[in-house]
Amino acid sequence: MKLKLGGRNLFYSIILAGIMLAFLTGYFVYMLPSLYVDYMTEQNLKAIKQQHRSYVENGNYGDVQVKNPTACFSIKIPDEGNSIFINSKLISAEVTITDVRLLEIFSELRQCLKNYGTKEEFDTEELRKLFDEKGENWKEILNEVFVENLSLPFQVQASERQNTQSEYHGEYEKIHLVSDEFVVFEMGIEDADNKYVNYMAVERTEGCLIITYLPVMTPDINEIRPIVLQSLPMLGAVIFLLVLLFSQIYSRGIVTPIVQLVQHTQQRKNAYTFEASPLEKKLENRGDEIGMLAVTIEELYQKVRASYEELEEKNRILERENKRQEVLLKASSHQLKTPISAALLLVDGMKNNIGKYQDREKYLPKVKEQLLSMKKMIEDILYLNQCGETLDFQNIELRTMLETQLSLYRVTVTDKQLAVSIEGLQTKILYTDGTVFAHILSNLLSNAVNYTPPGEQIQILLAEEKLTIQNWGSHIDEDLLPHIFDPFVSGSHGKKESSINSHGLGLYIASYYAQKINLRIEISNESHSVAATLYLQ
Repeated sequence: MKLKLGGRNLFYSIILAGIMLAFLTGYFVYMLPSLYVDYMTEQNLKAIKQQHRSYVENGNYGDVQVKNPTACFSIKIPDEGNSIFINSKLISAEVTITDVRLLEIFSELRQCLKNYGTKEEFDTEELRKLFDEKGENWKEILNEVFVENLSLPFQVQASERQNTQSEYHGEYEKIHLVSDEFVVFEMGIEDADNKYVNYMAVERTEGCLIITYLPVMTPDINEIRPIVLQSLPMLGAVIFLLVLLFSQIYSRGIVTPIVQLVQHTQQRKNAYTFEASPLEKKLENRGDEIGMLAVTIEELYQKVRASYEELEEKNRILERENKRQEVLLKASSHQLKTPISAALLLVDGMKNNIGKYQDREKYLPKVKEQLLSMKKMIEDILYLNQCGETLDFQNIELRTMLETQLSLYRVTVTDKQLAVSIEGLQTKILYTDGTVFAHILSNLLSNAVNYTPPGEQIQILLAEEKLTIQNWGSHIDEDLLPHIFDPFVSGSHGKKESSINSHGLGLYIASYYAQKINLRIEISNESHSVAATLYLQ
């Protein structure tokens, strides 16, 4: 089963939590105890240095911080005299040696340590060798004084010393040179459970030698591990809780926007007309990869929409072209058939001297009229099929072109005694195809001149955004008006008997090519007139 992004995120988070727990377990079980032991060893060494320095400066233990107050003490050995001063947190004492033999040992020991003073003069090997040579003699004297001396208030009898060598191991010694006058001796040994360390600080001051002693027991690693293992369940629970919490926060910050983006994309996909709610600004303004994805999807949608609209426009153009081809087919198959049949009928009647057609002077003009009608239709069809295939846009002066086209109908205007006026702008520059625009203008002027009754007026108004040609005395049937731009639709413009033989292609061709050059034609009935408006923008 495939997991969704939220479930996959939770699954990965649990794996991450397990890895973290395993890492922390290994760290706490194997590394932390060793680090803790090393830390405590360092702190113990630091404690003996601070303890000794405080005693040397103060001369007592009043303000001395002691780590082991029951066993820690300092010994002050003057260079002269038979007294030794012992100080600790619990006791301060002066020990005066009265036994001659002990005084002899004390004098020899003091003489051995008296030369200690600087780092260069101190030689541990020499000191060790000296103590080894005199050690047996001192041992005999101390045995006589403390064991065989019956003058003591109690009797001390030494028993056989048991062999403990097998119980202890890891014995070591270290010397830490704090300064030229200050030395710390570190001596340690281990048993099966603990590690015992004794620190002895020795420093010579003016007129005396001061020795400070600190015994400590460093915790064993095996004592720390059970505590760590006991804390692992709580540690694991906290880790998993934090992982789940941050996983939820992460899901809200990452998964939720992706779900919103998917919903938006599905809405776009199901919108047949490309009308859908816009992308939320917070997704576009994220600034991260999700924001980039959202912007990219929206740009892709806009590009697809533009391509779709462009395709729709091309389909509309293709539909118009198909309709144009249909017009050509209808014209060649039907519309041309009627005038041809009429012309043939007239010619046959005149040829055979049948009835009224014997008057050739009367009916020959009728034949010519039918032939001219066919010629006009053929010219319109050829123009519709050829003109506008390649457009050549350029700047033209509209008023000049209007006057030029109007001059072509000067004879008809004079014969019908029409009052024609041009009002509005004196100069108007239009960027368009001159040939196509001239044909459109000629068609509108032709309709106005032909369908205006004699003695009426034609008013042409040139404005910034439109050109209006209004002819009085005409009216288009209201039922015919909605279909005025359809091919082969024609009317009498309010005249009961029209002498104008119209095949209904003029306005269709004008409207067709007006669309090709981004113009629009509107025909409407006004008060006692018909207005043809050509919108220029």
